[in-house]
Amino acid sequence: MVFPLSTVYNIEEKIYVGTSMEIVELKAGNVKVYEAVFRRQYEPLCQYAYAILRNHDDAEDIVQRIFCKLWDKREKIEIRTSVNSYLQKMVHNACLNKIKQVQTQSEHHQQIASYSVSAGNDVEYAVEYKELSRQIELAIASLPQRCREVFLLSRMQRLSYMEIAKKLQISPNTVETQIVKALKKLRLRLKDYILLIPLLFLNG
Repeated sequence: MVFPLSTVYNIEEKIYVGTSMEIVELKAGNVKVYEAVFRRQYEPLCQYAYAILRNHDDAEDIVQRIFCKLWDKREKIEIRTSVNSYLQKMVHNACLNKIKQVQTQSEHHQQIASYSVSAGNDVEYAVEYKELSRQIELAIASLPQRCREVFLLSRMQRLSYMEIAKKLQISPNTVETQIVKALKKLRLRLKDYILLIPLLFLNG
C-alpha cells in the first residue's frame, strides 16, 4: 500500500527519529512516522544503492520495493538496531542479489549465443526456435488472468513493480507475489527448454 507523502514534518514526528519508539509506532501502522522515514531515508538510500549498482533505475526500483515491504510487513519485521540501519541493510542485500542476477543473466546469454553459433542458420535451428516461441506463448497464455497481466507488464513493457501497482491499482507486494507465481509456473512448464529461454522470462 502506498500513501501520498505530506510535506509537513512536525515536532511530534521528530521526537521519534532514531528511537525505539519510532520502531514501535511504525509497527503499529503510524502513517506519519512511515512518511517521515520515507522522506528522511529515500534519497540517501537511492544514493547508497546507486553507489553499488551504478544504475539509477535499478537503484530507485530497489529502494521503492524495500519501502513497500517495510509498510506491508510492518507488523512482522524485527528491527534490533534502528530503522535507518535496518533499511540500509535491506537495500544492501537487495543490491547484492541484483548483481548476482545480472551475472547469471550474462552467463545465460553467453550460453544462448554459443548455442546459436553452433546451430548456425540451418533448418533444424529455425524449427527449434519456432517451437520454443510457441511453447513460451502457450505457457504464458496458461497463466491465471491477473498473474499473466502482471507478468506481461513486467517482462514485455518493462514496467517497474511500482508502475505496475499504480496501473493496476494493487500493492507492489501483490505485484511481486504474482511475478513469483508466474515464474514458478513457467519454469515448471518450460523445463525442457530451460537452457534456451532468455532470463527475461525465467528470472525474478
